[in-house]
Amino acid sequence: MLKIENMEKWTESYFADKANQDKARKACERYDRLMVINVKKQLSMGSEQINIEEIAAEDPGKRLEKVRFEILPSAELDGKKGKVRVDLIDQKAEFIPL
Repeated sequence: MLKIENMEKWTESYFADKANQDKARKACERYDRLMVINVKKQLSMGSEQINIEEIAAEDPGKRLEKVRFEILPSAELDGKKGKVRVDLIDQKAEFIPL
């Protein structure tokens, strides 16, 4: 079980690790490729306006979400058990209590 005392410091140390930096870089590249595919699909369907947030919300199979977030399933913060959801694109993390 991952024990976290300070979420901000943990997030900084998580993204200071070279392996996690590489993971975040690859997630950004994959996310960008998927967005380009979705934008091209919108254009081919004749859309005159492209709304990036709408594309992400209407993502079939939540592919963009799966690329963007990493879930660490077993964590403890302030005596509460839960999971950590790491946003690899924005390099943020949040604790989700169970």
